[in-house]
Amino acid sequence: MDVITTEAYWRQWQDCLEASGTVAYNNDGFERVGHCCNQYSNDHFWEVQLPSGLRLEWVDDDYHRDLYVRAEHPEDMPLVAKFYVSGKHGVRCPGIPDVPAEYSEVGGQSYFFALPDLAEEEISLAGQRVRFLRLEIEPQFLQTLGVDLAFLPRPLQSALEDNRSRFHQSLGPMTSAMHQVLQQILHCPYRHGIKRIFLESKALELLALQIDLWSGLEQGERPAPEIRAADVERVHEAASILLQELTEPPSIIALARRVGLNEHRLKVGFRQVFDTTVFGFVRAQRLEQARQLLLAGDITVTQAASAVGYASQGHFAAAFRKRFGMNPCILRQ
Repeated sequence: MDVITTEAYWRQWQDCLEASGTVAYNNDGFERVGHCCNQYSNDHFWEVQLPSGLRLEWVDDDYHRDLYVRAEHPEDMPLVAKFYVSGKHGVRCPGIPDVPAEYSEVGGQSYFFALPDLAEEEISLAGQRVRFLRLEIEPQFLQTLGVDLAFLPRPLQSALEDNRSRFHQSLGPMTSAMHQVLQQILHCPYRHGIKRIFLESKALELLALQIDLWSGLEQGERPAPEIRAADVERVHEAASILLQELTEPPSIIALARRVGLNEHRLKVGFRQVFDTTVFGFVRAQRLEQARQLLLAGDITVTQAASAVGYASQGHFAAAFRKRFGMNPCILRQ
């Protein structure tokens, strides 16, 4: 297994760009999208800098060679919330109170940590696809929200009071609400400034969900039942297919075959990951997409209904009222 520093890893990443041009950037002032096929992996990333100072990063790495990266965290390292969709990272990071020197971060789980002024070694094994969303939070940001520290989990309180404090909190399986927000972030329908506002709101929602889960665990609440990481990955793949084919979604049998699950496990997975049925997911996403189109203000109710696969405007209006408590024409106005 190769051992490489973070700086050396990014140098070879840039060498890859200069030698073959396999990295493409798309900048619009607040986000950056890139792709690089290098000697270790086929990497895709998406970075978003938000107005509040929050930073979102989506990582999708398909490893074809084992990689061992050694990093030195700075003293002013931000707080990090991490949400794994698939894959596994092995980590060696001695010096965290009450945490083993070696641990793993795995698909279907979420984590919250502060590791300033610390050396970390991260292991990525070949033959796996690692996908996660990373949310960086400057400590001052939480303080500007006026959050009462007494209501926050104890390690987070300590980190906000002392920027040298360290913790790594494993929060167990992600909740269905977290999975839903992740999908909304990854399939944002907006562009430019509206996109930035939408992503900021969803980042805050994801942060609130995680802190709420953590607070519940501190008070002795039982975590959600765990679902196999491989099944979580396939359920998310199925959800992505449905989002791309909302107007004409595949049957459950066809969808299950496309993602490599049997029909029963797909149905159970949707219940556990999204807290709804496959059909319920499609219906909710259709209506949410229609709501967003109407809020943008440049489409009629009939056009919105048609755009998300409703042949009958009456059926669309009834479903919309049931979901959002108002007629779609009122929302458009």
